Amino acid sequence: MKKILTLLTLHFILLSCAQIYPLNTNTDVPNGAYIKDLNNELIPYEGTWKGTWDNKTFFLSLNRVKKNMDHKENNPYYKDILVGKFKVLDSSGNILYDNTTLPDQDTKIEGLGFIKNTTKYILFYVDSDICNISGRIYLTFTNSMLDWKFMDTTDIIDSSCQYYNSNPFPQPLPKNIILTKQ
Repeated sequence: MKKILTLLTLHFILLSCAQIYPLNTNTDVPNGAYIKDLNNELIPYEGTWKGTWDNKTFFLSLNRVKKNMDHKENNPYYKDILVGKFKVLDSSGNILYDNTTLPDQDTKIEGLGFIKNTTKYILFYVDSDICNISGRIYLTFTNSMLDWKFMDTTDIIDSSCQYYNSNPFPQPLPKNIILTKQ
């Protein structure tokens, strides 16, 4: 029991002594470091956003997640990121896609960070429900709106995909859209 208590105390001390770096850190950090949103740069992005495209209504919910573990080249550290959940409705209000009930650790949209020397934030999207389609999302926050650009980076859709020969292939995300905060 004494050994367990000693180990827990040591673990707590090591975690509380982690070096903290600002969110815009673009260099390697030591094991256990924390890249933290010290200047609240992610706060303007947080919340529910809405826009329309191709007669569909797109809802995006962005959340800041603190201390998300990242394993860059076997160098574990923590980082504040945005995670996203979305819902798409057709023109009649029917739900086409909805992953808003997923827990933050299982979202299909996860932040990578700001592009160096810009205010453009990059997120990565992968959807295991639609043949692992994937891509990068570029967000720019201006005048209380989000400019969204999605670039599909899916390599191959093979015959094991339920949508292999579907025409049209499911498009859960808009390519370009301006979103307003709700």
